[in-house]
Amino acid sequence: MPVQTAKTANIYFPDGALVSVKAVGEGSYTDVGAINSPIANTLTWTENQVETANAGKTAKQIKSMIMDGSMTLINLEAESVSRLSGGVLTEVITAGGAFTDAPDEVISSGSYGDVQATNLNPTTLAGASVRAVLLALTSITGSVDGALIADNDYTLITDPNSPSGFSIILNTAGTNLTTIVQDITVDYGSITPVASTKLTGGHSTFIMNAVAMKITHTDDNGKLRQVELYSVDMNSGGFQFNFKGANEDGVEEMPLAFTAKLDTSRTNGDQLFAWTIEDGAQ
Repeated sequence: MPVQTAKTANIYFPDGALVSVKAVGEGSYTDVGAINSPIANTLTWTENQVETANAGKTAKQIKSMIMDGSMTLINLEAESVSRLSGGVLTEVITAGGAFTDAPDEVISSGSYGDVQATNLNPTTLAGASVRAVLLALTSITGSVDGALIADNDYTLITDPNSPSGFSIILNTAGTNLTTIVQDITVDYGSITPVASTKLTGGHSTFIMNAVAMKITHTDDNGKLRQVELYSVDMNSGGFQFNFKGANEDGVEEMPLAFTAKLDTSRTNGDQLFAWTIEDGAQ
């Protein structure tokens, strides 16, 4: 069979791509990491064309241009997931360094028993609960008996069933504690929290913030092929927080679908996307 064309400079072999996102107010794009699927981008629009009674069809008018896309994220980094969500999800970071400004905690009379593990629930000044690596107590005080003695009237224990990882055991057989019919005030000296990142979500109603997205492939010579989407919303159903069973293969995945819409603040004709191919690409 003879060769019909020699025009092959823009044939691209599959090689993956870098996906990066820029949230509202950010000055640069951030890599979202590993992906486990093709990255699809499909341009669609609504068409308006009329068959006339005597002059054939009118010219075709198009409107409502969008770009539908999808990818499967496997680098399940809270920062990236939060950025992609357009504000639907909020990232909360708890640093691992010790802090000394935790409010006192009051264990109310009737909420604890004698020689029973009672959960401790330290919080930050902002009221966020803390899971701790280490708790240091300044004092434990009863509303009836006053100051209590460590490892005598009370014992601090690690407890995986406690939200903070720690519980306290109060013992009326100690020196100063005479009754459990009293409030107990826990004065925290310092708390060393478990370093963590948390995503929170849930709104009765919310206006999603669009993000900008770049999908970039760079070849061995540094030349690139790139799609930039100016105003992207994630679609419902993509943010999945699943746990595969031990009998399943692969890795945890987050299959995301998105829609790029017009950014009407840009120049007409350049409001939806840009597809860039550098000279000399493969």
